[in-house]
Amino acid sequence: MSRVLPVVAFLPTLAALSSAPAHADDFGCKVLLCILNPQGWASVGECVPPLMRAFRMVAHGEPWPQCPEAGSSGRIGYEKFKPCPDDTIAVSPDAESSGSHNSSSLQTVYKPDSNGAFCAPRNATNASWGTYPRGSGYGTRPTSAVTPRERRTEPNYLDLTTTDGKQRFWFNLSRYQ
Repeated sequence: MSRVLPVVAFLPTLAALSSAPAHADDFGCKVLLCILNPQGWASVGECVPPLMRAFRMVAHGEPWPQCPEAGSSGRIGYEKFKPCPDDTIAVSPDAESSGSHNSSSLQTVYKPDSNGAFCAPRNATNASWGTYPRGSGYGTRPTSAVTPRERRTEPNYLDLTTTDGKQRFWFNLSRYQ
């Protein structure tokens, strides 16, 4: 019942904006009301056109529409990957030279990187994962424990700050370019 009440309160406000004469700020406020709908913006037919327009605007380099009357602000961001599972960290491959000058070879190692495309076990004693040649003094840190990081289907986000706090909304801008 508590989820129904916000939607019921939301619909008359949206209807009033839809039927009111257009003003410069109405678009940003309509987008704000729609994105805050607890049932999702796509669940209300009147929300689909303004949100699609807002996404197209952002996809083409314009800022997220604002609603000054609501005291809200939005910041757009991008995260290609989902977080690594518990007890693992994000890593990226890197080439390191090993051996002496006469018999030097490149080895692939994985080093911590918050934007890395792979996940590796969290291990405070190892700064990297990779296989080093015998006698190099480094030992072996198995790369089999390194796994690809899961990609987000909706990598773009909007951090929306209102008087009620901050919320993050995920979406995919590639659909609107």
